Amino acid sequence: MSILVIANDVIPGFGVPVAAPGIRAAGLVAGLRAHGFEVEATVPETIIEIVTDPAHPVIAPPAVTVVNPTDLHEFIVTNSFETVVFTNANMAPHLHPVPGTRFVFDMFAPKILELLSSGRTDRDWAREARRKERALALADHVWVNGHRKLGYALGWLLRPSVDRIRTEELGLPRLVTGDPMQYVTTVEMPVPLPAGTEVRDQRPAAGALRVGVAGYVQRWSALDDVPAAYHAATAAGHELHVLQPEHWGGSAPDAEPVADPAGVHRHDGPLGYSDFAAWIQSMDVMVDVFAQSAERHMAMITRSAVALRFGVPVIHGVDSEISDLIRAFDAGWVVEADDVDAWSRAYAECADAEVLARKQRGAIRVSAERFAPDSALAEAAKKLGLPT
Repeated sequence: MSILVIANDVIPGFGVPVAAPGIRAAGLVAGLRAHGFEVEATVPETIIEIVTDPAHPVIAPPAVTVVNPTDLHEFIVTNSFETVVFTNANMAPHLHPVPGTRFVFDMFAPKILELLSSGRTDRDWAREARRKERALALADHVWVNGHRKLGYALGWLLRPSVDRIRTEELGLPRLVTGDPMQYVTTVEMPVPLPAGTEVRDQRPAAGALRVGVAGYVQRWSALDDVPAAYHAATAAGHELHVLQPEHWGGSAPDAEPVADPAGVHRHDGPLGYSDFAAWIQSMDVMVDVFAQSAERHMAMITRSAVALRFGVPVIHGVDSEISDLIRAFDAGWVVEADDVDAWSRAYAECADAEVLARKQRGAIRVSAERFAPDSALAEAAKKLGLPT
């Protein structure tokens, strides 16, 4: 079976920094290939033009084509793909039904809730909703990134407007008949390992531990109480290393940055994917602080998923999809963002070599059982059928 994965961002392999949607798309490719499918991918030409230097053109990785979004339909028809997977709804306006081709909508993130949480007031919400509805109307199946988003996905899928777009505008038969769950599959975050990277046992450092904070700056992760969490780390005698660049899409907060307390090491970024992996694996534990919201409640937060995939335990907020995994696998600590005493206790436990080793073993289990691409795509691949 020939499958096309349409990314809506640059993916690893171009030698430039990547973000969550690109990691997700590359993970889908890796997972489907692990189950024997023939898989290609496209990356939007419009994004490549933004993130690369025209004086130094990049070379696309094997089986990856840079395509202008307006040419996607022709690309699909010309190459006769049997299945097309598209991540989020960004490319949905450029996609149309193709006889003999099955479309899978990968609902990676609750984008509208994400934008609301970021305080964006410059978006046309009706347009955003219609784009998501069209993506669902085009789809023959929906993949959902984590169990907590299943209800959210079903709510959108069962909108009468989705059925109307599917039947009246796209000319397709009704999708949902009977149990709607048969059209939805959970696909947790498949995180590909960069070439030469292995998930290996981490040995606790002698003396001060290296505590890492990484990921693009987001409005919900720039909190007034972040410095308190930082102080708790440095007060415990640990080294706190921060790698939080701004994303090219402009996701950084408007507020003035708060000065780092003594003992915090600020690193330049963003880094290429291989270097980012090496940076994370140089840490003993990673930290993920965020403001709680409806979006964070159902989020499979990528920065923590990536850390766990690389075998590094995480100190994480109390209410997200990742929180559930940390508890289930004993792969770190869950801490309220403003609970300074809890942060201090977590850092104290990090310094216990036996406890830290146990948390690291839990992270390695999460890596293999939930975030390795072959594991994450196991159920989805079974539903797609045997490769032909």
